Amino acid sequence: MRSEFSEFSFGFAFTHEYVNHTPGLEAAPELPSLILEAEKGYDLKLDYAGHPKFFQFKLADYLTRRNALHWNHHGEPHYRVSMTTRVRPNQTSDTSQHTLLKRLAENVENVYYIAPTFHTSEEFNEHFTRQSVTANSLWAPLDVLPCATDNDVHYLTFTEHCVSPTWHSEPIPLEGKFTAEEHYAATQETVQIDENYFRQLRDKLINALEASQLKVQQSSNSSDEIVDVLKDIYSLLTSYFGLQMVTLVRDGV
Repeated sequence: MRSEFSEFSFGFAFTHEYVNHTPGLEAAPELPSLILEAEKGYDLKLDYAGHPKFFQFKLADYLTRRNALHWNHHGEPHYRVSMTTRVRPNQTSDTSQHTLLKRLAENVENVYYIAPTFHTSEEFNEHFTRQSVTANSLWAPLDVLPCATDNDVHYLTFTEHCVSPTWHSEPIPLEGKFTAEEHYAATQETVQIDENYFRQLRDKLINALEASQLKVQQSSNSSDEIVDVLKDIYSLLTSYFGLQMVTLVRDGV
């Protein structure tokens, strides 16, 4: 059974709630806003202590039939998320998006797959109203997920109240932090967000791509001007990694 809402709607609701959940924290401007400020010569809102996270939003199929592929593992209705583990067209090396995300997570903290543990519009509306979208979502850190280099189909499966998911095709129970509560606690850990942070982030994104022998198309020919750095990061995150960057900063910092 497919979700009755779109991936975009889920991602918006999740991000909105995440930003507004923690008292004393606020969201830094989104990356496109920073680019606009830099282009117009405004004072960039940089050089602050922040907590960045990188989200890729996934929708889950809800499986209720006993002939479902992984029914024997769970023995009850469960959710299944497909991983993008296929090699990219016309590429001979392992260039799947999952591999790119795994390589990025080796050098960048807080890279996640995010999937809802609900699937109906009624549930979605209720969780949005009660601000319980993030609490009813699976947070799957890339650094604890297995690699997938066999060009086969892989999945994450989990039940509605499951603390941790299972990786397939061969079932692998996963260990780590997969709940909103655990990751909200980490928002007190901050790093310095300034021009140097973004220049280093661009380098890490490019290095992850080059490790898969992918030709990187940059908008600025490696210019160190901050507006070009921000444009490169936005393009790389969305075009290659399918990630949304969300940074929380302390109120008044």
